[in-house]
Amino acid sequence: MSFLGKNGKLAATALALGSLSLLLNASPAFALSQGDLVSGGSIWLETTIAVALVFVAAMAFSLQIARGYFLRTLEKFTLRLGADIWWLAYVLIRDGLIFMSFIMGLLVFFPGTLGDYAIAVPFMPVSVVLFGVALITKLYFDADEDRNVFRVVTALVFGGAASWIFGVIFVTETPLALAPSNMPSSISTTSGFWYTLANTFNSQTNPDLYMASFYVCFTALGILGVLGLAHPILHSRVGKGLNPVIQQNQGPVTPSSIPTRAAQGFNGMGHESAGIPRGSLQASTLSPPDKVDYIQ
Repeated sequence: MSFLGKNGKLAATALALGSLSLLLNASPAFALSQGDLVSGGSIWLETTIAVALVFVAAMAFSLQIARGYFLRTLEKFTLRLGADIWWLAYVLIRDGLIFMSFIMGLLVFFPGTLGDYAIAVPFMPVSVVLFGVALITKLYFDADEDRNVFRVVTALVFGGAASWIFGVIFVTETPLALAPSNMPSSISTTSGFWYTLANTFNSQTNPDLYMASFYVCFTALGILGVLGLAHPILHSRVGKGLNPVIQQNQGPVTPSSIPTRAAQGFNGMGHESAGIPRGSLQASTLSPPDKVDYIQ
């Protein structure tokens, strides 16, 4: 019985190997070349960045308009350390998301991306420029102290996020990319809203519009780069012969990350106007006795 069992296993193994050999010989030979791997990897990377930037831009705009909520929560802290950490975390994450939206969006300015990924023009290039303008505005002006600057930055971030999200969802992810057999019957492949978007604003079907958008937006990025370079040169605050941290006849500077009363309400009334040192306030005393005009 043991001998028959061994023979049966050997026969089954030989039959399986013979069947696999027949299948391999019958199927056509297929192998990935190095060019295929590079092309597939680049397309996957570009698609991942474009889709991920939808969520990054949405989070940046969400935190930009949530400033009033963070300020109201700031008043509930009883320790100065907790209030500092709360406000610093908000500013760091908010500005970091705006910066990441700008940096990741630079992908669309690589001309080689045109052949791999369908870019929504001019929406996606314009979105990158708007994020860049928002960063330059925050570089030259304090958006947490000036109401008008805050409004400008909010509008720029909204325009950048809306442009990118609209371009990715309604142009590059258009249902026309699907096979006609998988499309709903209500969507036409020869006319209508989706057809117009895919054939008018898609970089692969309208390369002329892509190149025009590239020239205009890339020139705008160059101007923003010059303005960014000029800021540390023209607006340096380091005095000649003075230590930037500890000046003569002064002790160490103790900065505070929490915005002043003027910054919270944008009403032009700071703690310094009342003669109260900013760094000596506790978090529980940040709220003014009167109603603060928060930006919701």
